Amino acid sequence: MSGKEYSVTGFIGHQVGVTAGVLRKAFASRITRSAESISPEQFVVLARLSFGQGFNQNEMGYLLKDDASITRILDSLEKKGLAVRKKVEHDRRANIAFITDSGTALVEKVFPVVEQLDASLLEGIEADQIENVFMFLEKLRENAIEYHNVIIPADQKKPAGIRNENKPLCQK
Repeated sequence: MSGKEYSVTGFIGHQVGVTAGVLRKAFASRITRSAESISPEQFVVLARLSFGQGFNQNEMGYLLKDDASITRILDSLEKKGLAVRKKVEHDRRANIAFITDSGTALVEKVFPVVEQLDASLLEGIEADQIENVFMFLEKLRENAIEYHNVIIPADQKKPAGIRNENKPLCQK
């Protein structure tokens, strides 16, 4: 060994990853307290399905690590009666997932808790700082996609999360 010490703490990927892990744990604890039968990943998929028009698995792939995860989550949500998949007429291999009334009720119950968590995380941070973070993260995603051959369909380069696009980033 060269005796040189190596540290990743100064790398943006490390800092974003550590922060993402902490946020994931906070999100998970709030979700499980509000709805014992659902995981945070299941909630994210349900929230996306709540847009109403139905989505195929490829359209939801960016929400989680891989299509297999989406398949497992949709299987679980179907068993719980929170989502349903319907065959696509022109492609027998494809399914479109929709939220059920029970799924919608669960999202309506849990979403305010998620909004409350989001608001508490943003306390003391100015709206322009929040907007800058969003722009920074978008550029970081774009760079990862462009420079490192991360393949993400064009319509998924700007993930639509659970934030209401009509809601201001920060309310004071």
